[in-house]
Amino acid sequence: MTEIILKKEIDKNKMKALLAFFKSLGIEVELRTSISKSVKKKNEFSLAAGLWEDYEINSSELRNNAWQRNK
Repeated sequence: MTEIILKKEIDKNKMKALLAFFKSLGIEVELRTSISKSVKKKNEFSLAAGLWEDYEINSSELRNNAWQRNK
């Protein structure tokens, strides 16, 4: 088995043409898509940022607000 890895996503029409080219030469091809590592890292959930990623907030401010509850 030989693999050809495309480093960048290409246009759908170009992919169809490439697959047709291989098939015209009698080469069996199979199309598999996967998420690149850079995309995976971007979507990882971080406990440090998490839901608060877009907010101006820090841990000491949270602690101060939590301990100043009115009874």
